Amino acid sequence: MAAANTSLQVSELDFEEIRNNLKAFLSSQSNLQDYDYEGSVMGTLLDVLAYNTHYSAFYLNMIGNEAFLDTAQQRDSVVSRAKELGYTPISARGASANVILSFTGVPSTVGRFRIAANSTFTSTIDDVNYTFVTPEAYTVINNNGSFVKDILITEGEPLTHKYVVSSSSPTKYILPNLNVDTRSIAVRVQASASDTTVTTYTQATNILEVGPTSKVFFLQESADQKYEIVFGDGILGNPLRNGNIVIIDYRVSNGTITNGANNFSIGSLGTDLTNSPTASLTLKSKATGGREVESVESIKFNAPKNYETQNRAIIADDYSRILLSENSDLESVITFGGENAEPPIYGKVIIAGKPLGEEYLTESRKHELCESIRNRTSLAVDPSCVDADYLYVVVKSTVNYDALAASASAGTLETNIKAAITSYNTTNLNQFKKRLRFSRLSRIIDNVDTSIISNQIVPCLQKRFTPSTNLSAKRVEILYYKNPINKSSLISTSFTYDGYQAYLGDDGLGTLNIFRYNTNKDKINIVSDAGTVNYSTGKVSLNAFAVTAYDGIEIKISAAPTNLDVVPTLQTIITIDTDNIGITMVAEN
Repeated sequence: MAAANTSLQVSELDFEEIRNNLKAFLSSQSNLQDYDYEGSVMGTLLDVLAYNTHYSAFYLNMIGNEAFLDTAQQRDSVVSRAKELGYTPISARGASANVILSFTGVPSTVGRFRIAANSTFTSTIDDVNYTFVTPEAYTVINNNGSFVKDILITEGEPLTHKYVVSSSSPTKYILPNLNVDTRSIAVRVQASASDTTVTTYTQATNILEVGPTSKVFFLQESADQKYEIVFGDGILGNPLRNGNIVIIDYRVSNGTITNGANNFSIGSLGTDLTNSPTASLTLKSKATGGREVESVESIKFNAPKNYETQNRAIIADDYSRILLSENSDLESVITFGGENAEPPIYGKVIIAGKPLGEEYLTESRKHELCESIRNRTSLAVDPSCVDADYLYVVVKSTVNYDALAASASAGTLETNIKAAITSYNTTNLNQFKKRLRFSRLSRIIDNVDTSIISNQIVPCLQKRFTPSTNLSAKRVEILYYKNPINKSSLISTSFTYDGYQAYLGDDGLGTLNIFRYNTNKDKINIVSDAGTVNYSTGKVSLNAFAVTAYDGIEIKISAAPTNLDVVPTLQTIITIDTDNIGITMVAEN
């Protein structure tokens, strides 16, 4: 009888090494020491054993990987691990747009009427029709005989599913469709087929508020990217009873496809009027906010972060992380305490967001973001969403280049330099907390072509505002550069004031003037005390101000920065005015 082998080799996973170990094991047996393993059937058997061992090792390794969030590859495994951390992946979401509905044919005796939820609208993109609906009912009020309503419409196809509760044949309440917009899920429970009493259940977001009789449901992602509704067990949440009918309403969306939709037609508009009125539609803001279902990589990143904060917004970074992870239409978010705002607003946390491809969030989107995080904030802290504050930088540069060594004409070099500056703006600026370093921008210009010898940038900071043209309703304007500016450097674009083509400027002593030029190009003050300038903070306060006309769509006030590095604070976003880059090419032979 062969002696037991006391030195089994089990660490190798490679096929050849496994085969060699098996061969060494057999050769160590006294009755098989002289056997020819390569030129016999035994060689084939060794191959089969090595293959089986390698197959099992690979399979067990994959199982081990799927058991941990960091190494899991399958979505279902990642979702299961995230569930242990109390994290539910973000669903696909339909884009939302604001439209204004104007109604005619409504009797003047009607004081108000309602637009039904899930009234439909249609938008066409690339010859494909997409359905938008009203996510809630709206009330239209008679305003001196005019019936006009600003409403929000959201992309998605509304669906309803019903399940009968039976303890003898239990079922999981899994929504059978992909791309469910979980924001739209509404759950009702009917007592029975004979008792039509319906109770509305709400989604549980805080188990500390859930008791044995709470009418709540829990939401979780199930297999294959489908969402499952789970009800209470009598300890956490009210349990269902035999014969109950579960009614689930929801929308199936198309994600990001409808972002940017700006043409809408009215489909089926439900009202509580006896005779349907005629409605016309005006677009207020195009569709934004559509997103795809959260990716595996995003779940891996967000689930541990969510566990760290327990889905609560305590410090400023919590707000930013939650909003960015849940809203794919946001490119950048910043949050800070209201005590740091100008002027201070105590008891609030200020949220500013920049949407992808746009400068400002719509009012409805800001409201939606605030509401989405309100129940996760600290007690007595009220979230408030504000617009981003843009600080524009106008870049003028004189570029010296070797004309003999240049690989392209001066015009082509100028075009390439503008493209490089635009790329720098997209990559390094145009978001919160991104500062502008002119030394880096200067290097980028130098690196456009080997023929460029040097460049000299003359930077200019610019604030913009839309003035009042109602002389009886003048208003104060306050502009924040939030960077030190040079004295006697303020100058605005032209506007019409008191019948003159006028400008805003400063006297170098902290006072704003409204002035004009005479025929000799001399400055003549129209208003000598139009406001104040704080040169160290860059705060410009303009007294009650109204004009009769102005150039373009806004007045632009430019100032020279004291420092060449421009630093953003609070909700400021620094961005280069890429439409007005000035490049002067100077050839040196």
